[in-house]
Amino acid sequence: MSAREVARRTGVVLRDAARELRGRDLSLWAAGVTFFSVLAVVPLALVALRGAAVLGSPEFVRHGVARWADALPPGHGPGAALEALATAALGTPWTALLVTLLPATFYGEGLLRGLVQVAGQPAGALVGWRGRLMFVPVLVLGPTLAIAPLATADTVAGHYTRGGWATFWGITLSFHIDWLIIAVVTAIVFAGGAPRGVRRGPLVVGAFAVAAVLAGFFHGFLLFLAIPLDWSVPFGGLAAVGAVSALILWLYLLHVLLLFGYRLTLSAERTRLGAAGIDAEPSRGGTRSRQNDASAE
Repeated sequence: MSAREVARRTGVVLRDAARELRGRDLSLWAAGVTFFSVLAVVPLALVALRGAAVLGSPEFVRHGVARWADALPPGHGPGAALEALATAALGTPWTALLVTLLPATFYGEGLLRGLVQVAGQPAGALVGWRGRLMFVPVLVLGPTLAIAPLATADTVAGHYTRGGWATFWGITLSFHIDWLIIAVVTAIVFAGGAPRGVRRGPLVVGAFAVAAVLAGFFHGFLLFLAIPLDWSVPFGGLAAVGAVSALILWLYLLHVLLLFGYRLTLSAERTRLGAAGIDAEPSRGGTRSRQNDASAE
């Protein structure tokens, strides 16, 4: 395929996505997903770290977390927060951890609500429970996915703290590790939330592409942590409020990218099917591709 053809198809996909999102509130949908993620992110991390301790050992988790805590920019105290999270995960009784499973699934509910809005689909009365069930595989895989950054902490975090080109290679390694972890989660979410009739294969491919952007955005947040800004200034000097607000803002922007990437993935598949004269996924305008709509008129 020539570069001109790639550019032409890219333009078609972008125009389709822009048309589907025109007059609709992507920012509001991302804010809704962010609300659910705030409820779920700490329980999800607790379950993942405790499961990693079962698969490995508590010392394995403590060591990996401590290495990452030392490597993170120290300005806003992310290392201390990470170590506190690990301590809570390892010290919480199993009965209490079981309780955290319910709020951890709220992330799936928020994601599915956002995805159906982006796809132009009716949510349905059971969208919340459907989203939570869709997210169960992520909870099951969470401990396994957490092992990767913990097992590579000595190598990657060591590069981070060495400076110079070593830091560059550390960022490169952590980017690929994060990309694979995020890609698995994104693929599960995209495939589980896809409209009826849309093939899962292209969605998984799109999920890997979107995950690359999200992994890069995650590393951008690490750079943001290194900037000596006082987050508490807009909040009367309350440092905890400033830190939480910065994290929520980052999650919000992350979900904007996620939902927009999902719309691009759906548009790419629909335009491909439309070029072949095949019915595509339901949308606000109906259930057929633009080509078939035009012929019907």
